[in-house]
Amino acid sequence: MTENQDKNVGRRQLLRRAGTVAAGVAGTTVVGAVAAGSAQADPGQPVIQAANNVVTGGGTTALVNPAKGPTLRLENTNVIEDSDYELSSPALMLTPGGDFLHRESPIGSVGVDKDGNFQVVSVWDQDGAIIEYVHTDYNSNQTVPVVPQRVIDTRDPGLRNRIVNASSTTLDSAGRLRGGQTINVDLRDFVFYGDALFGIVTATTAINAGFLQIFPYGTPRPANFASLNYSANQVNSNAFMSGIGWTADFISIYALQTTHVVIDVTAFVVGYGRVNPEILPYSVNAAARGAKSLADRKAERAAKAKQGKPSWE
Repeated sequence: MTENQDKNVGRRQLLRRAGTVAAGVAGTTVVGAVAAGSAQADPGQPVIQAANNVVTGGGTTALVNPAKGPTLRLENTNVIEDSDYELSSPALMLTPGGDFLHRESPIGSVGVDKDGNFQVVSVWDQDGAIIEYVHTDYNSNQTVPVVPQRVIDTRDPGLRNRIVNASSTTLDSAGRLRGGQTINVDLRDFVFYGDALFGIVTATTAINAGFLQIFPYGTPRPANFASLNYSANQVNSNAFMSGIGWTADFISIYALQTTHVVIDVTAFVVGYGRVNPEILPYSVNAAARGAKSLADRKAERAAKAKQGKPSWE
C-alpha cells in the first residue's frame, strides 16, 4: 500500500467514525451544537440553543412550510483545511441506537442503528413498517461495467509490464508463465481500492494440459479450484470473477503447466474505491466526449432515463 493510499484509507475511517453534535428544532428556531447540561421544555415552549432540550412527556416537533423553498436549512460554517481537502463539520447528527427502527415507525422515518447503518421506512405491510437499509460504501459495494480492457498478454512484451514479479523464475524465454509459478498483476491503471473484478482469461500455446488459478493477491493459493482448464497447444478461454488483494490492487495467477496467459477485464466491484473514469462506457475517448464534461453527460443520461420509457412499457 502506498503512502497516499494509506492516507486516504485513514481519512475515510476518520470521516466515517468521527463523532458529531446533535441538533433540535421547534417552530422555526434551529438549535446549535449540543453542550453540557440539559433544558426542560413543555410543549409550546422555545428551544434553548447550546443546550440539551428534553420534551417533557415526549411529543413530536413539526415544521410546516407552505412555500416552495426548503422547510429546514442546517449549516455548519466550521471548515478545517487538511492537506488537499476541506473538512466540514456536520450540519446534522442522528444519534445511533437499537438494532432496528420500530415497526410502528411511519413512512418517511429515518434512523441510524447502533452499528452506524442508516435505516429508512418507505412502505408498510400488515405487520407495520418494513425496515430498509441505505446502501453506502461502508456496508455495500457496486458492480461497475467498463469498456473491456486488456490487462496482460504474456505473448506481447509491452503487455507484461503489469506483472510486478516478472523474472526468469516466473516467465520462460518466450514470456510464458512457467508451470508451478505464480505471477502478481497490477490493476492500478484501472481501479483504486477495488474489491473484485470480472473478466475473461485465456491460455494459449501451453506445453501440456493444465489449469490456471486466479485469486486475490496476498492470500494463500486455494488448492482445489480452477479458473480455467487448458489443453496443450490450444486456445482456451473462460469467464472468471476474482477478489482483489486487500493490501494492494493486485491479483495473482498460478499455472500448473507452462502457458501464455491473457487477461481481459470487463467490470470491477468497488465499495469506497473508484474505477478509472476513462474506461467507463460513457467516457469512450476524447473525440467522442466532445466538450461535455463527465458530470454533464451523466446528468443528460439521467434526465433521458427519467423522461423516456423502456420498450416493454
